[in-house]
Amino acid sequence: MRLLFLNHNVAWSGTFFRAFPLGRALVAHGHEITVVTTSPTARIAQRRRRRDGVDLIETPDLFWGRGRTGWDPWNTLHRSLGLRHGDFDAIHAFDCRPAVILPALFLAARGNLPLFMDWADWWGRGGTIAERPGHLVNRLIGGVETWFEEAFRTHARGTTVISRALEGRAVQLGVPTDAILNFPNGCEHEGIRPHDRERSRVALSIDDDAEVVLHVGLIYPRDIELLFGAMQRVCRERPRARLVLLGNPRTPIPQERLPADALIIPGFVDLDLLQLWLGTADCCVLPLSDTICNRGRWPAKLSDYLCAGRSVVMPRVGDAAEWIDAHRAGWTSAPAVASLSEALLAALDSGDRASEAGERARRLAEGPLSWSSVAEGVDAFYRRVLLST
Repeated sequence: MRLLFLNHNVAWSGTFFRAFPLGRALVAHGHEITVVTTSPTARIAQRRRRRDGVDLIETPDLFWGRGRTGWDPWNTLHRSLGLRHGDFDAIHAFDCRPAVILPALFLAARGNLPLFMDWADWWGRGGTIAERPGHLVNRLIGGVETWFEEAFRTHARGTTVISRALEGRAVQLGVPTDAILNFPNGCEHEGIRPHDRERSRVALSIDDDAEVVLHVGLIYPRDIELLFGAMQRVCRERPRARLVLLGNPRTPIPQERLPADALIIPGFVDLDLLQLWLGTADCCVLPLSDTICNRGRWPAKLSDYLCAGRSVVMPRVGDAAEWIDAHRAGWTSAPAVASLSEALLAALDSGDRASEAGERARRLAEGPLSWSSVAEGVDAFYRRVLLST
């Protein structure tokens, strides 16, 4: 099939990391995939290129910052008119921001094409909007965000979701259960590989006897409170414990809550350094407070942890913890400071069991959660839905 994927994010950010690797895996299944995403910088002209067998189009956008996330009328118009002569068999819209859903509906109607919609974040009604900084902006756009998130769901012939929470919400909006596929984000296990702990620590000047707990990327305010509350106890009981925060957490870091030598903040790093830092870790942590936002999402950083072959410590919130428990790839806890701290202490005190959990994590990344395996399920879903209609 010739499939058009529409994504609102700037290329190489957000849900692009769901649409593009899925498209690349589907190419290996014999499909022709075009992924349309937003250019990081262009304001007038689009950029088109081939990447890993995928036809990648970056469309221009006149906005900046948080505005450059699918709200621009020029981006929307450029996609609608620029793609109207495209030769596609089906369209898959990844989330429902205007620059995705409006071109999708227009192109589907114009070409009488089947439309699929993906739902990968719980935005409105107490979801992601409520967790992010900038309460005034969030209040102003919250109603519009929720309307776009919900209003068009029954227009799709097939719906894909990232969690059971979003599956339930889709059903409440009138989407038939037999037209829904729940699939997690896959793992790019060929791009991120396990690195030797000792060599990684030598390369990054980390003491061999340090007990490294590592976190990657974005963290919401309530989640960072959970993490630092747990790490306070861990550092009291294990003075060699170190918390490494990689990337941009996009929330203030309460550095005063931990001893100065217990917190390492490298900031944003490239892929090679990311793999080295992952290699230093005794365990990787995924702090999730029990919020609507966290129940509805699949944190992308989990894939990095699994690919790196590191044991995972996380609360039982959302669907991801069930995979960790089922495959014995780490330790799970209740979404509370005391419980998360106990899970972290258990991981740091486990010796060889942490390494064994990391090996199982890597097998999970190479097997059921590889993008190739995920794409098989999506491919079968496309064919089932199209045959039934």
